[in-house]
Amino acid sequence: MKKRVRLCMKDLFHQDVVEMIERETRRYQIWSIEDPSDPDFDAAYQILWDSFGPHGEMERKEAIEAFLRDDPYAPEPSGTYMRYFLLVARDSDGKVRGVRDGTVLVNPAYAPDLCVIYLAHIFMIPEARGTVLSYWLRIAPVELAMQYLADLHAMGKITLPAPASPGKYFGMNMDLAAEVEFFTPEERLSWQRILFYGRGGFDAINPRHFPYRQPDFRDPEEIRATGDQPSPFMVLVRRMGRERQAQLPIDEARALMRLLYDDFADHCAPHLLESSLQLVLDRLEERAKRKSFVELLPLPTGPRDLHRLKPLFRYNVYTKYYPHSPDIRGYLNSGIRERLANPRYLDEELARIARELESRPPFVYGSRDKSATWEGTPVTPGSEPPPPEGIDAGEITRELPVTPSAATAAPPSTAPPPSTATAAMPSSTVTAAAPPPAAAPPPAAMTATPPPAATPPPAATPPAATPPSTATSR
Repeated sequence: MKKRVRLCMKDLFHQDVVEMIERETRRYQIWSIEDPSDPDFDAAYQILWDSFGPHGEMERKEAIEAFLRDDPYAPEPSGTYMRYFLLVARDSDGKVRGVRDGTVLVNPAYAPDLCVIYLAHIFMIPEARGTVLSYWLRIAPVELAMQYLADLHAMGKITLPAPASPGKYFGMNMDLAAEVEFFTPEERLSWQRILFYGRGGFDAINPRHFPYRQPDFRDPEEIRATGDQPSPFMVLVRRMGRERQAQLPIDEARALMRLLYDDFADHCAPHLLESSLQLVLDRLEERAKRKSFVELLPLPTGPRDLHRLKPLFRYNVYTKYYPHSPDIRGYLNSGIRERLANPRYLDEELARIARELESRPPFVYGSRDKSATWEGTPVTPGSEPPPPEGIDAGEITRELPVTPSAATAAPPSTAPPPSTATAAMPSSTVTAAAPPPAAAPPPAAMTATPPPAATPPPAATPPAATPPSTATSR
């Protein structure tokens, strides 16, 4: 008779973690395509286009070619510096195993100490899914961003707060930003993506105050024929070194939105951007009359905290926070109202997802002390902020939305403290660590893949942008 042995991460010596990941990483190489004449460019672009292009979520080829040819050290009219990246990962046999693209964005006029890394698209070839490579493609842009910041500083374009401290991101606030669709139970990919982000230290910006829409990336002729169709997405952020904070200063949220839309302005007509940009800026301005921050909603990491999906339920968010659009009308007419006739629909669906996740029990766990994370950081019970009262009551919407055919809402849930997320360490070579295997297989294509939480965090991180009086910690 045999019994499988579980493994505790806390028992590993830190060098064990480094060497373990080094061995797994050795079979991959990540290359940055610097020019559209690169032999890998056409294949890399086609991989992303095949996955995202049919849904209007991928820039046209000529736009990507222009991004690569543009001088990243010449600011846009707004003053934003942009460094587009297109990464290709190959295995030891030279076969392409993954592609990732995005943009590093900096504008001292918006926020002198903020650098946003926009994680636009990623696609993993099936043979590489579930490997450490997906995590490396998620954090590899940080290395590019660090070099870009150093170059801009050396050229006198920007002033870094701590130019002699690369281990502290030069004193900059480094934000990883990604867009994903809101959760709806019938779309498996929607909750898979959110779970992977949650394990990687990401939070969702509360859509009540940040009703973000990705611009319509289709060909201009097609847009003229069918009308502008921006896509309602949630924006997820990992504020590196500040993952435990539950609040995002409004100034940082405003700068983040402007930086993203400066990126889009390079290939989208201005009149197609103005309404979506202004929608968020107006909502933030309204919020600023009462608060200096917007909430960061914690994402689930496994079957025990799936209730965190409730504030991100697509029906709820669409009907409360977004103006009507073709995307929203199509979803509302998809049969979701009929499913909501069952007042327990959402709870039953979350229970179904939990059962699926629990069918693969983990054999690696963080710490025998359940009150601490694997690196020894205490987990404080009840640290997740409760729904606010008074003027902002219902800001974190945990109940099932009431519909004409479903008058009873699902009971609210009490959220446990979120899991710990640690910051990835920038380095000149691939040296970060991957987490234990995820509870669910990674999706075929997503806008980003969550990072690992296996190496100890940097010794120090730059001060949080939120003043101590308003920064709520988890």
